[in-house]
Amino acid sequence: MLIVKNLIRTLSRHFFLALLFIFLLLSVGCQRKIRSVKPSDSLSTIIKRDTLNAIMLYGSSTYFIYKDQPMGYDYDLCHNLADTLGVKLNVIVAKNIQEAIRLLQTRKGDLIAAPIDPTFYHKNQLAATDVGEQSTQVLVQPLGKNALNDVTELAGKTIYVQSNSRYAQRLRDLNNELGNTFTIREVADSVSMDALIEMVAKGKIQYTVTSNKIAELNQNNITGVDFHLVISFPQRSSWVTLVSNQPLVDRINEWYKQAVALGTTQDLYSKYTSENKFFADKTIRVPRGAISPYDRIFQHYAKQLGWNWRLLAAQAYNESHFDANCVSWSGASGLMQLMPNTARRFGIDGNAIFNPTSNTDAAVQYLKMLNMIFHNIQNKEERIKFILAAYHTGPGHVLDAMALAKKFGKNAHLWVGNVETFLKLKSEPQYYNDPVCHNGYVNATQTIRYVKDVLAKFDSYMRRK
Repeated sequence: MLIVKNLIRTLSRHFFLALLFIFLLLSVGCQRKIRSVKPSDSLSTIIKRDTLNAIMLYGSSTYFIYKDQPMGYDYDLCHNLADTLGVKLNVIVAKNIQEAIRLLQTRKGDLIAAPIDPTFYHKNQLAATDVGEQSTQVLVQPLGKNALNDVTELAGKTIYVQSNSRYAQRLRDLNNELGNTFTIREVADSVSMDALIEMVAKGKIQYTVTSNKIAELNQNNITGVDFHLVISFPQRSSWVTLVSNQPLVDRINEWYKQAVALGTTQDLYSKYTSENKFFADKTIRVPRGAISPYDRIFQHYAKQLGWNWRLLAAQAYNESHFDANCVSWSGASGLMQLMPNTARRFGIDGNAIFNPTSNTDAAVQYLKMLNMIFHNIQNKEERIKFILAAYHTGPGHVLDAMALAKKFGKNAHLWVGNVETFLKLKSEPQYYNDPVCHNGYVNATQTIRYVKDVLAKFDSYMRRK
Protein backbone atom coordinates (compact mmCIF):
# COMPACT_ATOMS: atom_id res chain seq x y z
CA MET A 1 0.00 0.00 0.00
CA LEU A 2 2.84 2.36 0.90
CA ILE A 3 4.54 1.53 -2.41
CA VAL A 4 1.37 2.49 -4.29
CA LYS A 5 1.10 5.79 -2.44
CA ASN A 6 4.70 6.65 -3.20
CA LEU A 7 4.18 5.76 -6.85
CA ILE A 8 1.13 8.02 -7.08
CA ARG A 9 3.03 10.85 -5.38
CA THR A 10 5.94 10.44 -7.81
CA LEU A 11 3.68 10.35 -10.85
CA SER A 12 1.81 13.46 -9.63
CA ARG A 13 5.07 15.37 -9.19
CA HIS A 14 6.25 14.37 -12.67
CA PHE A 15 2.88 15.27 -14.14
CA PHE A 16 3.03 18.70 -12.50
CA LEU A 17 6.57 19.27 -13.79
CA ALA A 18 5.49 18.21 -17.27
CA LEU A 19 2.58 20.63 -17.21
CA LEU A 20 4.89 23.41 -15.98
CA PHE A 21 7.35 22.64 -18.77
CA ILE A 22 4.59 22.75 -21.41
CA PHE A 23 3.32 26.05 -19.96
CA LEU A 24 6.81 27.60 -20.12
CA LEU A 25 7.24 26.45 -23.70
CA LEU A 26 3.95 28.02 -24.69
CA SER A 27 4.84 31.24 -22.88
CA VAL A 28 8.19 31.51 -24.63
CA GLY A 29 6.52 30.71 -27.92
CA CYS A 30 3.96 33.44 -27.40
CA GLN A 31 6.66 35.91 -26.44
CA ARG A 32 8.66 35.02 -29.52
CA LYS A 33 5.55 35.40 -31.61
CA ILE A 34 4.80 38.84 -30.14
CA ARG A 35 8.40 39.98 -30.66
CA SER A 36 8.40 38.78 -34.23
CA VAL A 37 5.45 40.96 -35.26
CA LYS A 38 6.76 43.56 -37.70
CA PRO A 39 5.75 47.20 -37.18
CA SER A 40 3.32 48.42 -39.81
CA ASP A 41 4.76 50.59 -42.58
CA SER A 42 4.37 54.38 -42.65
CA LEU A 43 1.50 54.37 -45.13
CA SER A 44 -0.47 51.80 -43.11
CA THR A 45 0.13 53.87 -39.97
CA ILE A 46 -1.30 56.99 -41.63
CA ILE A 47 -4.40 55.11 -42.80
CA LYS A 48 -4.88 53.49 -39.39
CA ARG A 49 -4.63 56.79 -37.47
CA ASP A 50 -6.81 58.50 -40.12
CA THR A 51 -4.45 61.51 -40.23
CA LEU A 52 -1.60 62.67 -42.45
CA ASN A 53 0.85 64.73 -40.37
CA ALA A 54 2.47 67.15 -42.82
CA ILE A 55 5.38 69.39 -41.79
CA MET A 56 5.23 72.74 -43.59
CA LEU A 57 7.12 76.03 -43.77
CA TYR A 58 5.39 79.38 -43.64
CA GLY A 59 5.48 81.41 -46.87
CA SER A 60 3.60 82.65 -49.92
CA SER A 61 4.32 79.50 -51.94
CA THR A 62 3.90 76.96 -49.14
CA TYR A 63 1.51 77.67 -46.26
CA PHE A 64 -0.17 80.71 -44.65
CA ILE A 65 -3.44 81.74 -43.02
CA TYR A 66 -5.78 84.22 -44.72
CA LYS A 67 -8.94 85.25 -42.82
CA ASP A 68 -8.66 82.13 -40.64
CA GLN A 69 -8.40 79.94 -43.77
CA PRO A 70 -5.24 77.83 -44.43
CA MET A 71 -3.82 78.50 -47.89
CA GLY A 72 -0.71 78.00 -50.01
CA TYR A 73 0.23 75.99 -53.09
CA ASP A 74 1.91 73.20 -51.09
CA TYR A 75 -0.90 73.21 -48.52
CA ASP A 76 -3.61 72.82 -51.17
CA LEU A 77 -1.61 70.09 -52.89
CA CYS A 78 -1.07 68.24 -49.61
CA HIS A 79 -4.77 68.55 -48.79
CA ASN A 80 -5.50 66.89 -52.13
CA LEU A 81 -3.12 64.06 -51.18
CA ALA A 82 -4.89 63.58 -47.83
CA ASP A 83 -8.28 63.50 -49.57
CA THR A 84 -6.98 60.88 -51.99
CA LEU A 85 -5.78 58.75 -49.07
CA GLY A 86 -9.13 59.23 -47.35
CA VAL A 87 -7.59 60.77 -44.22
CA LYS A 88 -7.57 64.14 -42.44
CA LEU A 89 -4.69 66.61 -42.87
CA ASN A 90 -2.82 67.89 -39.80
CA VAL A 91 -0.30 70.69 -40.44
CA ILE A 92 2.81 71.05 -38.28
CA VAL A 93 4.55 74.38 -38.98
CA ALA A 94 8.35 74.45 -38.66
CA LYS A 95 10.35 77.66 -38.22
CA ASN A 96 13.01 76.61 -40.73
CA ILE A 97 14.28 73.65 -42.75
CA GLN A 98 16.50 72.36 -39.92
CA GLU A 99 13.54 72.22 -37.54
CA ALA A 100 11.41 70.55 -40.22
CA ILE A 101 14.02 67.82 -40.66
CA ARG A 102 14.28 67.29 -36.88
CA LEU A 103 10.50 66.93 -36.66
CA LEU A 104 10.59 64.36 -39.45
CA GLN A 105 13.49 62.41 -37.93
CA THR A 106 11.72 62.21 -34.57
CA ARG A 107 8.56 61.07 -36.42
CA LYS A 108 6.49 64.04 -35.32
CA GLY A 109 5.45 64.26 -38.98
CA ASP A 110 5.09 61.87 -41.90
CA LEU A 111 6.60 64.09 -44.58
CA ILE A 112 7.88 67.60 -45.25
CA ALA A 113 5.40 69.11 -47.71
CA ALA A 114 7.68 71.86 -48.99
CA PRO A 115 10.48 71.85 -51.58
CA ILE A 116 13.70 70.70 -49.85
CA ASP A 117 17.11 71.11 -51.48
CA PRO A 118 19.07 67.96 -52.48
CA THR A 119 21.98 69.03 -50.24
CA PHE A 120 19.94 67.91 -47.21
CA TYR A 121 19.03 64.43 -48.51
CA HIS A 122 21.96 62.09 -47.83
CA LYS A 123 23.22 63.14 -44.39
CA ASN A 124 19.68 63.31 -42.99
CA GLN A 125 18.49 60.05 -44.58
CA LEU A 126 15.78 61.81 -46.54
CA ALA A 127 13.96 60.25 -49.48
CA ALA A 128 12.86 62.59 -52.26
CA THR A 129 9.43 62.27 -53.81
CA ASP A 130 8.35 63.32 -57.29
CA VAL A 131 6.50 66.33 -55.82
CA GLY A 132 8.63 69.42 -56.26
CA GLU A 133 10.01 71.90 -58.70
CA GLN A 134 12.78 72.32 -61.25
CA SER A 135 13.98 75.86 -60.77
CA THR A 136 16.85 78.25 -61.30
CA GLN A 137 18.12 80.89 -58.91
CA VAL A 138 17.52 84.53 -59.76
CA LEU A 139 18.78 87.82 -58.35
CA VAL A 140 16.13 89.95 -56.63
CA GLN A 141 16.96 93.62 -57.20
CA PRO A 142 15.28 97.02 -57.42
CA LEU A 143 13.37 97.61 -60.63
CA GLY A 144 14.72 100.33 -62.92
CA LYS A 145 17.41 101.41 -65.34
CA ASN A 146 20.18 100.55 -62.86
CA ALA A 147 19.16 96.88 -62.66
CA LEU A 148 22.11 94.51 -63.15
CA ASN A 149 22.18 92.42 -66.34
CA ASP A 150 25.25 90.26 -65.76
CA VAL A 151 26.76 88.53 -62.71
CA THR A 152 30.04 90.41 -63.22
CA GLU A 153 28.17 93.59 -62.29
CA LEU A 154 27.78 92.23 -58.73
CA ALA A 155 31.30 93.53 -57.95
CA GLY A 156 31.20 95.75 -54.88
CA LYS A 157 27.58 94.84 -54.07
CA THR A 158 26.18 93.27 -50.88
CA ILE A 159 23.69 90.41 -51.21
CA TYR A 160 21.54 89.20 -48.31
CA VAL A 161 20.59 85.54 -48.31
CA GLN A 162 19.25 82.86 -45.95
CA SER A 163 21.97 80.93 -44.13
CA ASN A 164 22.25 77.15 -44.62
CA SER A 165 20.47 77.41 -47.97
CA ARG A 166 21.25 76.50 -51.57
CA TYR A 167 21.15 80.25 -52.28
CA ALA A 168 24.01 80.91 -49.85
CA GLN A 169 26.01 78.00 -51.30
CA ARG A 170 25.46 79.20 -54.87
CA LEU A 171 26.57 82.72 -53.97
CA ARG A 172 29.74 81.41 -52.33
CA ASP A 173 30.54 79.36 -55.45
CA LEU A 174 29.78 82.31 -57.72
CA ASN A 175 31.91 84.67 -55.64
CA ASN A 176 34.84 82.23 -55.87
CA GLU A 177 34.39 82.07 -59.65
CA LEU A 178 34.43 85.89 -59.88
CA GLY A 179 37.39 86.34 -57.54
CA ASN A 180 35.51 87.33 -54.37
CA THR A 181 34.24 90.62 -55.77
CA PHE A 182 31.02 90.98 -53.76
CA THR A 183 29.86 90.62 -50.15
CA ILE A 184 27.49 87.91 -48.90
CA ARG A 185 25.46 88.61 -45.77
CA GLU A 186 23.83 85.47 -44.41
CA VAL A 187 20.71 86.11 -42.34
CA ALA A 188 18.94 83.70 -39.99
CA ASP A 189 17.00 81.05 -41.88
CA SER A 190 13.97 82.02 -39.79
CA VAL A 191 13.82 85.16 -41.95
CA SER A 192 11.55 84.04 -44.78
CA MET A 193 12.28 84.35 -48.47
CA ASP A 194 9.18 86.53 -48.82
CA ALA A 195 10.50 88.86 -46.11
CA LEU A 196 13.82 89.29 -47.95
CA ILE A 197 12.05 90.06 -51.23
CA GLU A 198 9.87 92.59 -49.44
CA MET A 199 12.98 94.24 -47.97
CA VAL A 200 14.31 94.75 -51.50
CA ALA A 201 10.95 96.22 -52.55
CA LYS A 202 11.03 98.66 -49.61
CA GLY A 203 14.66 99.65 -50.16
CA LYS A 204 15.89 98.15 -46.88
CA ILE A 205 18.39 95.95 -48.73
CA GLN A 206 19.57 96.07 -52.33
CA TYR A 207 19.81 92.41 -53.32
CA THR A 208 18.78 88.89 -52.39
CA VAL A 209 18.40 85.58 -54.25
CA THR A 210 15.38 83.34 -54.73
CA SER A 211 14.10 80.63 -57.07
CA ASN A 212 12.35 81.59 -60.30
CA LYS A 213 9.26 79.72 -59.03
CA ILE A 214 8.99 81.90 -55.92
CA ALA A 215 9.69 84.92 -58.13
CA GLU A 216 6.70 84.00 -60.30
CA LEU A 217 4.47 83.85 -57.23
CA ASN A 218 5.74 87.26 -56.10
CA GLN A 219 5.91 89.22 -59.35
CA ASN A 220 2.18 89.96 -59.60
CA ASN A 221 1.91 90.91 -55.95
CA ILE A 222 5.04 92.93 -55.07
CA THR A 223 5.99 95.99 -57.10
CA GLY A 224 9.39 97.58 -57.56
CA VAL A 225 11.50 94.43 -57.87
CA ASP A 226 13.27 92.79 -60.79
CA PHE A 227 13.86 89.02 -61.13
CA HIS A 228 15.31 88.72 -64.63
CA LEU A 229 19.00 87.92 -63.86
CA VAL A 230 19.54 84.13 -63.62
CA ILE A 231 22.58 83.12 -61.55
CA SER A 232 22.45 79.28 -61.57
CA PHE A 233 21.71 76.17 -63.58
CA PRO A 234 18.35 74.39 -63.02
CA GLN A 235 18.10 72.41 -59.79
CA ARG A 236 15.36 70.18 -58.42
CA SER A 237 13.91 70.39 -54.91
CA SER A 238 11.22 68.05 -53.58
CA TRP A 239 8.87 67.06 -50.82
CA VAL A 240 10.68 64.51 -48.67
CA THR A 241 10.13 61.79 -46.10
CA LEU A 242 12.50 59.34 -44.41
CA VAL A 243 14.31 56.69 -46.46
CA SER A 244 12.58 54.03 -44.35
CA ASN A 245 9.16 55.25 -45.56
CA GLN A 246 9.38 53.79 -49.07
CA PRO A 247 5.69 52.67 -49.22
CA LEU A 248 4.70 56.29 -48.55
CA VAL A 249 7.09 57.55 -51.24
CA ASP A 250 5.58 55.14 -53.77
CA ARG A 251 2.02 56.14 -52.91
CA ILE A 252 2.83 59.89 -53.09
CA ASN A 253 4.50 59.45 -56.46
CA GLU A 254 1.50 57.51 -57.78
CA TRP A 255 -0.89 60.23 -56.55
CA TYR A 256 1.25 63.06 -57.94
CA LYS A 257 1.42 61.47 -61.39
CA GLN A 258 -2.40 61.44 -61.45
CA ALA A 259 -2.60 65.03 -60.12
CA VAL A 260 -0.36 66.24 -62.95
CA ALA A 261 -2.34 64.28 -65.56
CA LEU A 262 -5.64 65.75 -64.29
CA GLY A 263 -4.26 69.31 -64.35
CA THR A 264 -4.66 69.72 -60.58
CA THR A 265 -1.10 70.97 -60.05
CA GLN A 266 -1.33 73.53 -62.86
CA ASP A 267 -4.70 74.81 -61.63
CA LEU A 268 -3.33 75.35 -58.13
CA TYR A 269 -0.17 77.02 -59.43
CA SER A 270 -2.24 79.39 -61.58
CA LYS A 271 -4.41 80.17 -58.55
CA TYR A 272 -1.47 81.53 -56.59
CA THR A 273 0.34 83.28 -59.44
CA SER A 274 -2.78 85.19 -60.47
CA GLU A 275 -3.88 86.36 -57.00
CA ASN A 276 -1.94 85.28 -53.95
CA LYS A 277 -3.85 86.14 -50.75
CA PHE A 278 -0.61 85.95 -48.76
CA PHE A 279 0.15 89.47 -49.92
CA ALA A 280 -3.39 90.74 -49.39
CA ASP A 281 -3.14 89.52 -45.80
CA LYS A 282 0.04 91.54 -45.28
CA THR A 283 -1.53 94.80 -46.47
CA ILE A 284 -1.71 97.21 -43.55
CA ARG A 285 -5.17 98.76 -43.44
CA VAL A 286 -5.18 102.32 -42.05
CA PRO A 287 -8.53 103.53 -40.64
CA ARG A 288 -10.08 106.57 -42.33
CA GLY A 289 -8.62 109.81 -40.96
CA ALA A 290 -5.82 108.04 -39.08
CA ILE A 291 -2.07 107.89 -39.66
CA SER A 292 -1.81 104.22 -38.72
CA PRO A 293 -3.76 101.39 -37.11
CA TYR A 294 -1.78 102.13 -33.92
CA ASP A 295 -2.41 105.85 -33.38
CA ARG A 296 -3.77 105.34 -29.87
CA ILE A 297 -0.70 103.36 -28.85
CA PHE A 298 1.60 106.12 -30.13
CA GLN A 299 -0.51 108.79 -28.42
CA HIS A 300 -0.25 106.94 -25.10
CA TYR A 301 3.47 106.21 -25.11
CA ALA A 302 4.74 109.45 -26.71
CA LYS A 303 3.68 111.28 -23.52
CA GLN A 304 6.44 109.44 -21.64
CA LEU A 305 8.99 111.00 -24.00
CA GLY A 306 7.44 114.44 -24.18
CA TRP A 307 7.23 113.93 -27.95
CA ASN A 308 4.46 114.74 -30.35
CA TRP A 309 2.91 111.30 -30.97
CA ARG A 310 3.20 111.81 -34.73
CA LEU A 311 6.99 111.68 -34.38
CA LEU A 312 6.74 108.23 -32.81
CA ALA A 313 4.36 107.22 -35.61
CA ALA A 314 6.84 108.54 -38.21
CA GLN A 315 9.59 106.46 -36.63
CA ALA A 316 7.39 103.32 -36.63
CA TYR A 317 6.55 103.92 -40.31
CA ASN A 318 10.24 104.05 -41.24
CA GLU A 319 11.01 101.01 -39.10
CA SER A 320 8.26 98.62 -40.21
CA HIS A 321 5.71 100.44 -42.40
CA PHE A 322 3.31 99.64 -39.52
CA ASP A 323 3.75 95.88 -40.02
CA ALA A 324 3.71 94.49 -36.47
CA ASN A 325 4.96 91.09 -37.73
CA CYS A 326 7.90 92.49 -39.68
CA VAL A 327 11.33 90.82 -39.23
CA SER A 328 14.42 92.46 -40.72
CA TRP A 329 17.51 90.70 -42.14
CA SER A 330 19.32 91.45 -38.86
CA GLY A 331 16.58 89.91 -36.71
CA ALA A 332 15.00 93.21 -35.59
CA SER A 333 11.31 92.53 -35.08
CA GLY A 334 7.91 94.08 -34.68
CA LEU A 335 6.40 97.52 -35.06
CA MET A 336 9.45 99.42 -33.81
CA GLN A 337 11.98 96.85 -35.10
CA LEU A 338 13.58 95.93 -31.80
CA MET A 339 16.56 93.62 -31.65
CA PRO A 340 15.74 90.56 -29.47
CA ASN A 341 18.45 91.47 -26.91
CA THR A 342 17.12 95.02 -26.61
CA ALA A 343 13.57 93.73 -26.23
CA ARG A 344 14.62 91.32 -23.46
CA ARG A 345 16.46 94.14 -21.72
CA PHE A 346 13.16 95.94 -21.37
CA GLY A 347 11.11 92.92 -20.37
CA ILE A 348 9.87 91.65 -23.74
CA ASP A 349 10.60 88.05 -24.70
CA GLY A 350 9.43 85.46 -27.21
CA ASN A 351 6.43 86.24 -29.38
CA ALA A 352 5.56 89.27 -27.23
CA ILE A 353 7.94 91.21 -29.45
CA PHE A 354 5.25 91.07 -32.16
CA ASN A 355 2.59 92.56 -29.89
CA PRO A 356 2.27 96.24 -31.00
CA THR A 357 1.68 97.55 -27.46
CA SER A 358 4.51 95.56 -25.87
CA ASN A 359 6.88 96.38 -28.73
CA THR A 360 6.14 100.11 -28.54
CA ASP A 361 6.44 100.07 -24.74
CA ALA A 362 9.94 98.53 -24.91
CA ALA A 363 10.97 100.87 -27.74
CA VAL A 364 9.90 103.93 -25.72
CA GLN A 365 11.85 102.69 -22.68
CA TYR A 366 14.90 102.45 -24.97
CA LEU A 367 14.23 105.94 -26.38
CA LYS A 368 14.01 107.28 -22.81
CA MET A 369 17.40 105.76 -22.07
CA LEU A 370 18.85 107.37 -25.20
CA ASN A 371 17.31 110.68 -24.12
CA MET A 372 19.30 110.42 -20.88
CA ILE A 373 22.53 109.62 -22.75
CA PHE A 374 22.19 112.79 -24.83
CA HIS A 375 20.63 114.98 -22.12
CA ASN A 376 23.49 117.52 -22.40
CA ILE A 377 22.15 118.60 -25.80
CA GLN A 378 19.94 121.45 -24.64
CA ASN A 379 18.08 122.04 -27.90
CA LYS A 380 15.29 119.45 -27.87
CA GLU A 381 14.90 119.34 -31.68
CA GLU A 382 18.63 118.72 -32.09
CA ARG A 383 18.61 116.06 -29.37
CA ILE A 384 15.87 114.16 -31.22
CA LYS A 385 18.18 113.82 -34.24
CA PHE A 386 20.88 112.28 -32.04
CA ILE A 387 18.36 109.94 -30.41
CA LEU A 388 17.03 108.77 -33.78
CA ALA A 389 20.55 108.14 -35.09
CA ALA A 390 21.46 106.21 -31.93
CA TYR A 391 18.25 104.14 -32.15
CA HIS A 392 19.22 103.13 -35.69
CA THR A 393 22.95 102.45 -35.33
CA GLY A 394 23.63 102.35 -31.57
CA PRO A 395 24.63 105.16 -29.18
CA GLY A 396 28.32 104.23 -29.20
CA HIS A 397 28.87 105.32 -32.81
CA VAL A 398 27.01 108.60 -32.25
CA LEU A 399 29.12 109.34 -29.15
CA ASP A 400 32.26 108.62 -31.21
CA ALA A 401 31.10 111.08 -33.87
CA MET A 402 30.45 113.71 -31.18
CA ALA A 403 33.98 113.20 -29.85
CA LEU A 404 35.42 113.56 -33.36
CA ALA A 405 33.40 116.74 -33.97
CA LYS A 406 34.73 118.25 -30.74
CA LYS A 407 38.32 117.23 -31.55
CA PHE A 408 38.20 118.81 -35.01
CA GLY A 409 36.62 122.06 -33.86
CA LYS A 410 33.01 121.41 -34.79
CA ASN A 411 29.86 121.67 -32.67
CA ALA A 412 29.35 118.34 -30.89
CA HIS A 413 25.74 119.28 -30.08
CA LEU A 414 24.69 120.12 -33.64
CA TRP A 415 23.69 117.44 -36.10
CA VAL A 416 23.72 118.73 -39.70
CA GLY A 417 27.19 119.67 -40.95
CA ASN A 418 28.79 118.66 -37.66
CA VAL A 419 28.19 115.32 -35.88
CA GLU A 420 26.38 113.94 -38.95
CA THR A 421 29.51 114.59 -41.03
CA PHE A 422 31.81 112.75 -38.63
CA LEU A 423 29.41 109.84 -38.25
CA LYS A 424 29.66 109.40 -42.02
CA LEU A 425 33.48 109.67 -41.83
CA LYS A 426 33.60 106.77 -39.36
CA SER A 427 33.73 104.42 -42.34
CA GLU A 428 37.32 105.61 -42.97
CA PRO A 429 40.25 104.10 -40.97
CA GLN A 430 41.83 107.45 -40.06
CA TYR A 431 38.64 108.37 -38.21
CA TYR A 432 37.35 105.13 -36.70
CA ASN A 433 40.90 104.34 -35.50
CA ASP A 434 41.24 107.76 -33.89
CA PRO A 435 41.94 107.49 -30.12
CA VAL A 436 38.71 109.33 -29.27
CA CYS A 437 36.67 106.56 -30.91
CA HIS A 438 35.81 103.43 -28.96
CA ASN A 439 33.35 101.62 -31.22
CA GLY A 440 35.23 101.08 -34.47
CA TYR A 441 33.95 101.09 -38.03
CA VAL A 442 30.43 101.93 -39.12
CA ASN A 443 28.82 102.60 -42.49
CA ALA A 444 26.34 105.30 -41.46
CA THR A 445 24.82 106.05 -44.86
CA GLN A 446 21.51 104.41 -43.96
CA THR A 447 21.51 105.97 -40.48
CA ILE A 448 21.89 109.47 -41.87
CA ARG A 449 19.10 108.81 -44.37
CA TYR A 450 16.98 107.33 -41.57
CA VAL A 451 17.13 110.53 -39.50
CA LYS A 452 16.13 112.58 -42.55
CA ASP A 453 13.32 110.20 -43.52
CA VAL A 454 11.79 110.06 -40.03
CA LEU A 455 11.79 113.84 -39.71
CA ALA A 456 10.39 114.27 -43.24
CA LYS A 457 7.57 111.81 -42.50
CA PHE A 458 6.89 113.61 -39.19
CA ASP A 459 6.66 116.92 -41.07
CA SER A 460 4.19 115.40 -43.55
CA TYR A 461 2.05 114.08 -40.66
CA MET A 462 2.05 117.49 -39.01
CA ARG A 463 0.88 119.15 -42.24
CA ARG A 464 -2.10 116.76 -42.37
CA LYS A 465 -3.69 118.39 -39.30
